Amino acid sequence: MARRPALHLAANRQGGQTLISLLIGVLISLITIAAMLVLYKTMIEVSANASRSALCDGQVSAALLAAQMELQSAGFGMPATASLEDRVVISDAGKRVVWRFLEGAQGRCAGLQVETHGISRLPAKDCNGLASVSWNANEQQPMARMPTNPDGSVFTLADEVGGMSLAAGYAFHLSGAPVNCLPYMQQSDAGSLPAGRTLDLKSGDGSSVLFSVCLPNLAVVNA
Repeated sequence: MARRPALHLAANRQGGQTLISLLIGVLISLITIAAMLVLYKTMIEVSANASRSALCDGQVSAALLAAQMELQSAGFGMPATASLEDRVVISDAGKRVVWRFLEGAQGRCAGLQVETHGISRLPAKDCNGLASVSWNANEQQPMARMPTNPDGSVFTLADEVGGMSLAAGYAFHLSGAPVNCLPYMQQSDAGSLPAGRTLDLKSGDGSSVLFSVCLPNLAVVNA
């Protein structure tokens, strides 16, 4: 008879999960889900930034190659005694380069414009001289555009090494004196090469050069 209360208490004892254990399980699950979301967000950002950076580099690379090909027409067909100022002019603090060439007997002018968000082509048009030629905004043809952030600023990666950008103060620079060169960096035997001029697109402090192109048609012969 003395053992019956103990058996009665054992029969009424409850088992299974308690409220505290359920709350602890929910908390662990929430922490795990939050960590997975942070990791997912980081992976998406890294992938998106890599994609935008590759797009930027690809556009700039293609634009610079096209620009060098366009520049080969500078001074084409013009007499060697023509002045350099009648063949090519750099203006707007180095942001614009305009050149003249002959197509048959007709003078034509074309150019390139470096802008905050990229580079534009100034298509060839008939002209009598570089001083009088101009292009309106509708005539400019975009060659490359830098990816932008939602606020309109140019997209950049602070830790990116070797990335190509046209939005860091790049400008055109023409060599002050003729040099012996050939287009597309064919410089193996400079002593026997024709004299020309080199045009560089480089940053304001000169630490970065996006391209340097030889323009043999810009050689000037004194009459």
